[in-house]
Amino acid sequence: MSDHVPVISYAAEVRRKALHLGALVIPVGILLFGREVSLWVLVPLAVIALAADWSRQRIRWARDFLLKAFASLMRPEEIPPFGERIVFNGATMMCVAAALCVALFSPVVAASAMAMQMIGDAAAALVGRRIGRTRLFGSPKSLEGTLAFIVTAALMGWAFAQWPGVELSLAQILVGAVVAAAVEALPIPVNDNLRVPLAAGAAMWAVGLVV
Repeated sequence: MSDHVPVISYAAEVRRKALHLGALVIPVGILLFGREVSLWVLVPLAVIALAADWSRQRIRWARDFLLKAFASLMRPEEIPPFGERIVFNGATMMCVAAALCVALFSPVVAASAMAMQMIGDAAAALVGRRIGRTRLFGSPKSLEGTLAFIVTAALMGWAFAQWPGVELSLAQILVGAVVAAAVEALPIPVNDNLRVPLAAGAAMWAVGLVV
């Protein structure tokens, strides 16, 4: 199979973000089953995902199979030439982030941080690509997309706060949403599926200490 992968189209972006929404089963599962069960599931899942990305760069038949199945949903920068540096794709980083969030934070904060990333990132990408005009920090990120991230992430946090037995303050929700959106927009050389939920989780945890 050729290593060339075209720039992802808007339709492919929609399909890619639909996977984010489907992945909401992860934060819901964290709330349902708690830390211990979630770690038993998420840690092996993260290891498998990391191994799949490694094999994609080092084992030709694995690369051919994985690219045939998923190349249309991947960004060009996630698919370097065979044999070169290992690049972990967004789905892999989401699995790693979920495991780390559950290990580091309470199930409520971990689930909320993951959900904020999933829904907020989807909204930012789709809104930004469709109507984004005002660029931020000299990057491709747009003000319109960032605002969409904040609004949808806050709404997702509020929705999770309605879960029976969940204690999540409005301050935690708002700070988490704003921090998540800011970290997503900044040109930080770390995959946003990893850095955003960890930053949002840390922000909500910190606010929870004082509110």
